[in-house]
Amino acid sequence: MIYNRPIHKSPALTCPSLVFLTLTLVTTVAQADRYGTDVRLTGTPVPSEEISGFRGTAFELGIPDSESVDEYAVAGLTSEERKDHPCYVSVKTENLNDSSKKLDLQKAFCDGKDRSKRIEASYLDSSYDTRSFVTGVRVCMNNDNTRVKGLQVRGATITDAGRIGPVAGKIQGQVSGGLKHVAPEEPKSDRPNCNNNWKRWAVCPGSNQVATAVVLHFEAGKEPRSLTGIGLQCRTLESTEPPVVGTPF
Repeated sequence: MIYNRPIHKSPALTCPSLVFLTLTLVTTVAQADRYGTDVRLTGTPVPSEEISGFRGTAFELGIPDSESVDEYAVAGLTSEERKDHPCYVSVKTENLNDSSKKLDLQKAFCDGKDRSKRIEASYLDSSYDTRSFVTGVRVCMNNDNTRVKGLQVRGATITDAGRIGPVAGKIQGQVSGGLKHVAPEEPKSDRPNCNNNWKRWAVCPGSNQVATAVVLHFEAGKEPRSLTGIGLQCRTLESTEPPVVGTPF
């Protein structure tokens, strides 16, 4: 089930009974791009041990607890502003076993008005190996520590064998001197008033976990309401292929 829901305040960011759907944009292509080894998510969602930034009114956005091989994980985030308030966030998700299935989930407190140019930290298919997903996020704040002004993610790639591996960026072109420019392992984007005020990382607690939902913290009051912090909900990955037993000859 897709969640776009408020979360009652608690140390573990537990979820309340209130659940409601969000506007969901689905991107498909003509032919499915499946992989040699399917993976699945196991266990219940667990929160990142920290949040990056500062707590506010929390909303969970994503698909944290699906129960089939048709499962999604977080591939990136974008943010837009109105009147200097980061009031809009988009969470990009992708099917673990079929890259043609993508969902773009949004949370907005912008009073329905036009928004500014977006910032984005994502593992785009054009810049990274397929099946690259978020395992950590951090934010950059303004000098007053009241508004998110930058996003950065770290992640992992699911290998052909259905295992967790490091993210690999693709070559994006050449810079001066003939050196090749490769997409960074931890993509980030920020606004001028970030001023390098980066906060601690919020990361999945397990080394074999990926984020299946994002917990967004917004300030209270009238719209536009600013994003103040971000946490994650994570689940464990495992291959659907049976393990190899014994010694091959």
